Amino acid sequence: MIVKAEGPSGPAKIYSDNPKHALGLAQYLRTIGYNAWIEDTNGNEIDEKALKMAIRSSRGCNLLLMQLGAFPGAIRLRL
Repeated sequence: MIVKAEGPSGPAKIYSDNPKHALGLAQYLRTIGYNAWIEDTNGNEIDEKALKMAIRSSRGCNLLLMQLGAFPGAIRLRL
């Protein structure tokens, strides 16, 4: 999944295969003045409320990871 943001110092694009990490990044970017959102690998915006609910349920999180084709742990950063 991809965390995208627009802010004071320009655009940011952060790749993460960990939904919890992606959600935390988006929330952090908002606290420092960015407009941030999360997209899947196809460019579709991910509903953060649904993502939070999936993270709370390990089964839901595993299903979400399978749907997104993600594998926990790999992070790629591009600013």
